[in-house]
Amino acid sequence: MTAVPAAVRCLALDATAAVVTRALAEQGVEAVLLKGAGLARRLGLERQRIYSDIDLLVAPASFATAQRVLADLGCRSALPEERPDRRSHWYERPWRVPGPVPLTVDLHRGFHGVADPEALWSSLSGAAVRIPLAGGTVAVPDETGTALLVALHAAAPGRSGRPLADLERALEVFAPETWRAAADLAARTGAVPLFALGLRLTPAGAELAAALGLPRRTTPALWIRAHRGSPVALTLAQLAELPTARDRLRHLVPRLFPSPAAMRHSSALARRGPAGLFLAHLARVLRNLGRLPAALAELRVAGRAVRRSAVADRPRPPGRGAARGGALPAVFRLARRGGLPALRTALWAARAARLARIQVARHDLASVRLPAPPPGAGAHRHAVLGVLRRTGANCLQRSLVLQRWYGSQRVARTLVIGVTAPSSGFHAHAWLDGETDARREAMVEILRRPTPQDWLTDAAQGS
Repeated sequence: MTAVPAAVRCLALDATAAVVTRALAEQGVEAVLLKGAGLARRLGLERQRIYSDIDLLVAPASFATAQRVLADLGCRSALPEERPDRRSHWYERPWRVPGPVPLTVDLHRGFHGVADPEALWSSLSGAAVRIPLAGGTVAVPDETGTALLVALHAAAPGRSGRPLADLERALEVFAPETWRAAADLAARTGAVPLFALGLRLTPAGAELAAALGLPRRTTPALWIRAHRGSPVALTLAQLAELPTARDRLRHLVPRLFPSPAAMRHSSALARRGPAGLFLAHLARVLRNLGRLPAALAELRVAGRAVRRSAVADRPRPPGRGAARGGALPAVFRLARRGGLPALRTALWAARAARLARIQVARHDLASVRLPAPPPGAGAHRHAVLGVLRRTGANCLQRSLVLQRWYGSQRVARTLVIGVTAPSSGFHAHAWLDGETDARREAMVEILRRPTPQDWLTDAAQGS
């Protein structure tokens, strides 16, 4: 295939974006052009920035209709036709555009790192502006939406260095008020962790993230993706973060042994009959085994980086507690004060805080389940509070552990989550109803989680 000059390719992409957007609109489907010409104009790089595909966002409910429109235009899916590829992102699907120049439309119903795609669509489409493009008009995100997307894309760049360059440029041209509004938008769409990670990939972004009070905590998988790590290292990191053996098996098998359709789609050798398919699978396994040592080294680097970020985010214990010594003296004091029951309660609190941290990161809040406290734990609330303070548990983990402890005493305490008004900067806080908490007065409640019934019905176990 003859190479196409980059400028000609961009013109073809602009024309295709205008045609596809118009065809979608005729079928009642609104679309927002996420990057491409719109992003280039926002960054002031109309003549310098080169782009390689068309990223269109539609409402999640319109995704199926939009795919039919693309098919009617003669586009074909770039994924295997036999069945959806489990390794592909759920929120986007690439489509090949017919014609002499190879072009791709990435149809989005969400974006990487966004937990609430409906909120993303509502925010971006509601604030979108229309710009002229290739004889038509297209909707593009406003400056706030662009700032959010640039940071998220930098944290999930694939194999390209362009997203990081876009972020550096955006940090130069967008005002601090824009980034503050983007942080609020990240909070509304459930994208704060990746937004913060993306910003911290550059020195200027790290300073901005600190000024905005964004969290530093991340996971090895997100860190590896943001730093353009190898696919093998990313797969291993994702594998380690899955909660059950069944989940890990379902994650690993399609990556070790893709479906025949996926293999034929990506490998010319696999298209040469059964023998070719077998050899392609064998070559893939051997290639991944050869990459394993380097991938394990990447995992170790990612693990150290994640631990450093966790330490940086952890609240410092009060000075009085630090002055009284470390963990061993604290154990002796606890044993003198409450004996073995207090020690068992402290060990339970440490385990419960760890499980709360893991489950909140992997599941929704309603799914969190903690083990019952040991018999006699009701007399040792001080041991629970001491462990939570020394382990640096955040307000949500602390509230969950205490909610479980109260449940063992047949006391139902509702966990409440609140946020501050956007005008005062976004902050979230969790507490238990019935407990004194000075910060709750400044919060607007957004979620209440009653004590799970099984935490109350097994109360006799902890009494």
